[in-house]
Amino acid sequence: MRKGVFVLAPVALVAAIVAACGGKERSSGFTNAPPSDDGGFEGSTGFTPGPTPPAGLAGKVVDCGDDPPTTLRGKVYDPAGSNPLYNVMVYIPGGTDPEDLPPMKDSTVEPDGIECETCASVIVNPLRSALTDGTGEFVLENVPVDKDVPIVIQVGKWRRLMHVDITKKCEENEVKDKTLKLPKNGEEGNMPQIAVTSGSYDALECLLRGIGIDDKEFVEGHDPGGHVHIFKGSGGGMGTPAQDFWNDSSQLRKYDMVLLSCEASEHKENKGGDEPGARASMYEYLNAGGKVFATHFHDVWFKDSPVDEFRQLAVWGSGSTAASYDINQSFPKGEKLAEWLHEIGASSTLGKISLEDEAIRASAVNEPALAWISSPSGSPVYMTVNTPISNPDGTPTDPDQQCGRAVITGLHVVDPTDAAPTSIGSCAIGSGGLNAQQKAVEFLFFDLSACVTSDQVEPEPPK
Repeated sequence: MRKGVFVLAPVALVAAIVAACGGKERSSGFTNAPPSDDGGFEGSTGFTPGPTPPAGLAGKVVDCGDDPPTTLRGKVYDPAGSNPLYNVMVYIPGGTDPEDLPPMKDSTVEPDGIECETCASVIVNPLRSALTDGTGEFVLENVPVDKDVPIVIQVGKWRRLMHVDITKKCEENEVKDKTLKLPKNGEEGNMPQIAVTSGSYDALECLLRGIGIDDKEFVEGHDPGGHVHIFKGSGGGMGTPAQDFWNDSSQLRKYDMVLLSCEASEHKENKGGDEPGARASMYEYLNAGGKVFATHFHDVWFKDSPVDEFRQLAVWGSGSTAASYDINQSFPKGEKLAEWLHEIGASSTLGKISLEDEAIRASAVNEPALAWISSPSGSPVYMTVNTPISNPDGTPTDPDQQCGRAVITGLHVVDPTDAAPTSIGSCAIGSGGLNAQQKAVEFLFFDLSACVTSDQVEPEPPK
């Protein structure tokens, strides 16, 4: 048979069929019309497809129907990988490019330094999110099923992007323990800019080394080569002089956090003497959104502040000490502090902890300040207040407008004989080797690192 028969015969047949139907062109049966209420069939128009599946990771979420959802469980640890952490945001980023995270503002290069940032302002469009609990654990539900799923762990300006495999559909997936750790250096992720003043009676810089921050991140003064900037307080062993630094609020504002190691005395002559001086600058810094961790004699920034609202935060005077201290569990974070200390073995009795060194030089705390740890007689060992406390017209500041936070504590992290190390490598605290008291301060340090919320409200996952 000739080749042309196979080509021409079907053409003729099609023409005949078209002619028999009146010469009208018929629909293929498929249309891109919007879906109808009859399940996708619109009479003569034929079948209509459903909505386009979500793109990216959202499209990899499996509908498990009546079965359990696909979940991801894990724990988040400090940079050393030693202790799990509470209130860390864990989220799978959404959007078309989930690994394109919003930039962290660097206070050292911003024209005005720090600025007021809310919890929502540093996270955009999380696909799934959760917070770690009092044991450091989190659970993400209805997560996408895929390999190398991006996951972000973040508390304040500590942020690290990692990847995990989620391969079990409609059941629980678990991250291998001690996989998720906050960054120990700038190469692993984002870190806050931290200023530490060294002192003759304590060494908060050594605590930072103990929680796992790399030695290379410790620099003197405003050196841009690291994230932990050391300034030398009275009797301190490292750093550039602190006096010029804390006398100027514009210099303070270069740092997200300021940690003040105990100097064994008030040394008011270095903080403005009888004039407001540096104490006025510290007040301005806190009201701008700064965070301050003041140890023992550094209560002078508040006790002798030029501003009445700081002076009224406590009943200043001799505080009592004890062998065992009470953890205030009347508010959500205090309850989690007690749970966390018990979980990691720093407290043998829930709600109690044995501590050394002096209490705050105060017998009681006044609102809006809040005592977290106190002696049985009520003398505070650790207290906090969010700032600004009041508006320019004197009315209380709405909690949603408070971005600064002050800590006043009698806790020390090293014995006075181990204070004033001359190099970060000579710190008495080794990497990851924290005792019970140092662990308590670690919890409180990361709480200070977090975005500021009311202590009376349970923290919520980012949305």
